[in-house]
Amino acid sequence: MSMLKDFNFLVFIVVSMVFFALMQFYFLGTAPFMQDIGIPNKNVPASMGIAQIVQAVATVVLMAFLLKNLGPKWTLTVGATFWFLLYIVYINQKPRWLIIAAQSFHGMAYVLFVIVGQIFANNVASDEIRGSMQALYFALTTGIGLFLGTQFAGFVMDKFRKDERFQWRSVFLVPCGIALAAILILMLLFTAPASAAS
Repeated sequence: MSMLKDFNFLVFIVVSMVFFALMQFYFLGTAPFMQDIGIPNKNVPASMGIAQIVQAVATVVLMAFLLKNLGPKWTLTVGATFWFLLYIVYINQKPRWLIIAAQSFHGMAYVLFVIVGQIFANNVASDEIRGSMQALYFALTTGIGLFLGTQFAGFVMDKFRKDERFQWRSVFLVPCGIALAAILILMLLFTAPASAAS
């Protein structure tokens, strides 16, 4: 917990919690959104599966390269930006092929933000607290972050539901705006030591 006294680490943790929360808009909203815009139900799982394929490829091919050349701060920023772009595509609601292709943005974001974030948290911790650091990171992100995100996404989706239909443009404007604000905070307030990339 003493690591939270470090301003840079606190910014990293808060922004991470925000993006873990925003992921719930993707997980809860994507399938019904695709169905509403005319993508057949049978094709939705395969379309969303694109994210997992890209995630696997990016983990092997891209992550280490970006970490080495951009460092943790800008790799995290690039990852977060992919989620922002995903919600921009969702807001436009067309063309359908772009919405399907944009599933790759989630895969890229997961690798470059979530996995790189785990590496960063591991590398900034001393040997004595590394295990506790990972426990804290997972508790705050996959625990509190996802829980609050589920509640928030559900509230927003219910708020923008009219005549049993979701107003998807309004729904996705919310995570899009929050993602943009979080990206700017990451860019302006977060500084990662070069050693955190190794």
